[in-house]
Order: sequence, then C-alpha cells, then structure tokens
Amino acid sequence: MQSVFKIPERYNYVIPERRGTKRLQVEGHQLEKILVEALDINLERARGLLESRSTRVLKYKDEITYIALRRDVAGHYEGTSIIIDRKGNYRVVEGYPHIKRVLLLSKAVPRHFIDYVYVEEKMDGYNVRVIEFNNRILALTRGGYICPYTTGRMEKIYGEKLRNLFDAVGEDSVVVGEVVGMENPYTRYFYPEAPEWDFFVFDIMNPNGEPLPIENRRSLISDMGLKNVPLLARSHKDDWQTIREIVKGLEETGREGIVMKDPYYRVEPLKYTTSYINARDIMEGMKYPFDEGHTFIFPRVLRQMFKAIEEEWSEEELLENAYRIGKAILIPAVESIKRYLSEGRLVEEFTLTFYTHKDLEDFILHSASLGIPLTVISLDKSEEMIKVRMVKPKRTPEYYRRIMKTGISPLD
Repeated sequence: MQSVFKIPERYNYVIPERRGTKRLQVEGHQLEKILVEALDINLERARGLLESRSTRVLKYKDEITYIALRRDVAGHYEGTSIIIDRKGNYRVVEGYPHIKRVLLLSKAVPRHFIDYVYVEEKMDGYNVRVIEFNNRILALTRGGYICPYTTGRMEKIYGEKLRNLFDAVGEDSVVVGEVVGMENPYTRYFYPEAPEWDFFVFDIMNPNGEPLPIENRRSLISDMGLKNVPLLARSHKDDWQTIREIVKGLEETGREGIVMKDPYYRVEPLKYTTSYINARDIMEGMKYPFDEGHTFIFPRVLRQMFKAIEEEWSEEELLENAYRIGKAILIPAVESIKRYLSEGRLVEEFTLTFYTHKDLEDFILHSASLGIPLTVISLDKSEEMIKVRMVKPKRTPEYYRRIMKTGISPLD
C-alpha cells in the first residue's frame, strides 16, 4: 500500500510503502518465540498477543524490529518495548509507571511519605526513555514507540554525553526525562530555558525498573553535562505547607507543577499540578473537542474542586477560577467551529527541525505506521538543518460536518 503525503515537488521525495505487520520476522527469528522468552509467557499467549490490539509491531530504519505493549501484560507496564536486532538479539525496555496524582496535599504528603520529600518540577512536555542498543542511541515515547524525530535530535545534541553516561551506569540502564520546547510533534509549551527543544532527566532506571537515588542521579547527570529537571525543595513530609507555597510560585509563572519523591524511592512518587495548567490543558484540548476535549475536562475540574477546598478559596477566588475554567472550555471550542466553517478543515500545525532528509522521511513513515498522516507544507533548508512545517489532521471536523448537516448531537 503506497503512503500518500503532500510534499513540495521540488524536493523530489519518494515515500516507500508502509512497514509494520503482525507477521514480521527478524532474519528467520519468530517474534512469538522472542515474546515468550522476553515476557515469560507461553507460546499460545504470545501468539494471541501478536494477533490482538494489545501489541504493535514496528520497524526502525530497517535495522530494528520492536514490539510495543499497548496495555499491561504479565507484570510489564503498558509502553514496554521488546527491541530486536536482525540477529534476533533483543532487549526489554520496561514501560514507565504512571505516577499517582494528589488532590489534597495536606492529606497525601504526610500519609504517603516516610520522612523526607524531594520536590522536582513537573515540566510540560512528553515522557522519553533513552537507551543504548547495539551502540545506537534510541528514544522511546511513553507508548513504547521509537520516535525517529526525538532519536535524531537526541543523538545530535546529547549523543556523546549519553554514551558516556551509559558507560558509567551500565549499557542496560534507561535514562528517563521530559522533552520540552516548541519544536516537537506531541506537546508544545514555551520554556525560556528551552524555547525550541531540550531534554531534562528525572530518572535513571536499572534493567529491572529500579531508579537511582535522587542525589546520585542529579550529581551524575550534572557531571556528564546533561540536564536535570529543576529541584525545588528538600522538605519534611509534615511540612506540606512549604510544598503548597512552591506550587503557588509555579502558578504565578505559568508552570505545570511538581513531582514529589522519596530520596531513595522507598515509596512511589506523587504529582500535583497548578490551577494555571489545569485551565490551559482544558483550553488546548477544547480546540479539538472530539479528539481530546471531553477527556480533558472532568479530571482537571476535579483537581480544581479539591484545590478550592484545601486552599479555602474565598468567594472571589472561586468565581475567578470558575470564570477561568468556563472560558477555557467554551472559547477555544467556539473558535474551532468558526475556523472549520470558514476554512473547511481543522488541523494541528507545528514546526520540527531535522538534520537530514532521511531523518524527515523516517519520521513521516513512523507517523504513517501509527495511522497518523502528516502533510508537509513548507521546508526551509540550511547547511546544518531542515526546518519543516507540518500539519496533522483531527477527527473533530468530521463531527462538525455531521452536526452541521443533521443538527443532531453525536453525544447523549
């Protein structure tokens, strides 16, 4: 099946066929047998997983085949990947566990933690696990997919430093962090310290998924010339009010929130977000109501409900936040309808930086394999890089079309 993309003809791109099928083999090595060994399951279950929607089998640069788990399987988290080379050698990269969210700091922090709490900033980007496999740096998204775009930028900017880090902690370790900045295909938020693209580390995991103690990790990352997420405080668990003041400071500067961690990971981390980001997320989601909006609203309203109780908002503060939430819900949604009616379409637009035409082609193929058709609308090539503007279609316009035609709601 030929993939079709609108790419300026002057660049003479030829997009080969989509790759990726459940029946792929690796130079004669059957995936089901690798899955049996990697996940410690029986052959029947492995075959069932490969034929179901619980897994996705993909290729990376014709050198690597990998199986991404789309749900928890046999004690392995969703987002776990089994990465296999042409000889059938494989590596299991465990999915990153979801962090529980706090609604009431005053209740959760003293009850959950043992003694001391490290408060690190929760940055607004996308979760990336970086590994070294066959001397190649690979960047995996939370879903377990090797992202060619993220991998290319990671190699270019931090490749040597990451290899030095893996030499120090072991090549089977996993470096986990947040990619932030405006130049990415997933989550875009402007940070003055990372306006375009950067990577901030918040964990180093051993092959069993056990993280390095915080002080060790922060010191090691700094020594290697990489970047840690900001450390905001070291606090006792009973001093939750100090943590609340930190959140208020983040609120004033429009930052996302915090992750609270035991220094030795004796208990699981917890996260807490600002009112600012709750409203901003709703606003961003409601630009495409039938894609993201309806799933964005209630969880964030819930956070605001208990924040109002814990912080004892005055009537004025409650009205101010109610107005903020209502504005975040309605205004972007109405604007998106108007845009659809005037332009006949609704797409997400973003700019990415590539270092070669091959990197660009690999990313387009990767997106196509995930069922995401991208359209390149412009390219700006210099000696060192290629700046590419792309658009990604949304499902919301189809709902708008039906509603405008029938006048009937697709929801109850």
